[in-house]
Amino acid sequence: MGLHGGEWRIHASAVDESKVIADALSWLSGAGSEIIIHKENSTLGAPMQTISVKMKGKQARLSLGMLEKESLKEILENDLDKRIDDDKFLHIRLSLGRLVQGIGALSRNMDEPVAKGKFKLEVYPGQEPIDVAEKILGLLLGE
Repeated sequence: MGLHGGEWRIHASAVDESKVIADALSWLSGAGSEIIIHKENSTLGAPMQTISVKMKGKQARLSLGMLEKESLKEILENDLDKRIDDDKFLHIRLSLGRLVQGIGALSRNMDEPVAKGKFKLEVYPGQEPIDVAEKILGLLLGE
């Protein structure tokens, strides 16, 4: 029981410190992860960057383990079912400001920049996605 994989993605403006953000993603996803910086234009034409990292199963689970225990508890205890979509992905938004400080904390402000996490749950016939997510988070919390 676990995760097939995961991804962290951050949309940043051209003036944001992409090196600092990439370093934060590297810390969050673990050593040896490949950080991708894709430069493009927004729909309004302003230069922007998408900074992302994709992870395989074990690496994705270790990345979730980098989150603060309080954030893991909050995910587990508050509307976990609303974070899981029909395709069995668990969605998490971290505060980018806290992340660049080396703290994996949930975003609590809708207006702040975020790191978007998307984790594919390993769900087999007869299992419910929410039960799988609860087990993973419980293990990360040591329960």
